Amino acid sequence: MNLAALWRLPVLFCCENNLYAMGTALERSESQTDLCAKAAAYRVPALRVDGQDVVSVHEATQRAQREVRKGSGPFFVEYQTYRYRAHSMFDAELYRDKREVEQWKTRGPLHTFSARLKAEGRLTEEEFLALDREALAEVDRAVAFAEAGTWEPVEDLARDLYTHAEPEGT
Repeated sequence: MNLAALWRLPVLFCCENNLYAMGTALERSESQTDLCAKAAAYRVPALRVDGQDVVSVHEATQRAQREVRKGSGPFFVEYQTYRYRAHSMFDAELYRDKREVEQWKTRGPLHTFSARLKAEGRLTEEEFLALDREALAEVDRAVAFAEAGTWEPVEDLARDLYTHAEPEGT
């Protein structure tokens, strides 16, 4: 971010802030938890947006994108969101309260956005359920495709990681 600011590079920094590192709350690992303040320290303009609000995310991203494309240099957007599930399959999630997770689930972007569209008369429950079925079927097809694939041969795992320079004059 520092170099992008110094060189006025057209970079859009998008930070999905789900409030946790692997297993540590942001407030336990950072003395400054305001990520936009960190961007400001580099003189990078910044926006904080409710990452649970689909429309706000879209609008903020468009605004930041316009700024970057104007040639004003880098821009930082912090999307405040939440991670509902464990960091990995080995994560016992002992670092957060289950009530916290349940509270955040009430603000899930899919539910709040679909409720908004329904209230505006732009989506019916039947249409929502049909979209949900289509999405789940697509995920099932992707999983089946991946599981039916073949494993990469072990001897190919390091392929293209290193190159051997040709001696000069060859």
